[in-house]
Amino acid sequence: MKKLLMLLALLPILWSCDPKDPKPNDPISETIKVTINPTYGSESFYMDSVYTTDEGYKVKFTELNCYFTLLGNGTNQLIEAALFNYRETGALLVSKVGNHVNYSSLTGKIGVDTSLNHLDPSAFPNESPLNISNAGPMHWGWNPGYIFMNIEGKVDTIIDATNNLDLSFSFHVGTDPYLQSFDFTDVTWIDKGNKVWELPLKLDLAAFLANPLSPINLKNEHLTHTAAGQENLTQKVIQNFKNALTTN
Repeated sequence: MKKLLMLLALLPILWSCDPKDPKPNDPISETIKVTINPTYGSESFYMDSVYTTDEGYKVKFTELNCYFTLLGNGTNQLIEAALFNYRETGALLVSKVGNHVNYSSLTGKIGVDTSLNHLDPSAFPNESPLNISNAGPMHWGWNPGYIFMNIEGKVDTIIDATNNLDLSFSFHVGTDPYLQSFDFTDVTWIDKGNKVWELPLKLDLAAFLANPLSPINLKNEHLTHTAAGQENLTQKVIQNFKNALTTN
């Protein structure tokens, strides 16, 4: 009788351990994304499409790349480094598991922070955008470090009905003096569903060229590789980019 009673007592336990029983679902971790969505003024932006500058020039963008580093909010670091490459990865800058409420503000650097810029690019983890295999042409070499920003395209500065975009422009900005800090406060994360939260940033490329305090005239300001004698245009490019990047 005692054995029968013990067996009856064990039955609920044995039943609960039935391997056929479904396991409880694992909780879904929250994914947070930061995106950069280019526009050209009020127009949607597409790589290689032709737009008109304030001067009446026809212009198209063929490269749009920029490093961002030390993204976070106070002691909450979102990511050490991210590479915005619009042609390859579209608007996505960062996607990772995290909690969006920890990032009510977003601070960081446009470019590669000095603490990272001169480290051995082959020593970064394989998945880091700073690893030389991922940086590729966005690294100049051991001494100058990384190219912070690479914006290239074609322009037609003859104002007529013909689109003859035969003048190239190339903005390669790097080296420590041109590093820019940004601070977006009280940012709004958008619930995309399925525990995905997105912070969409906007990059207005018309405003990048036509900043009222420091406009870039592509007819005579079309080349900087951050070399000696190119300081004025280099500073314009990086600051105009920073001012054209907003949270809405």
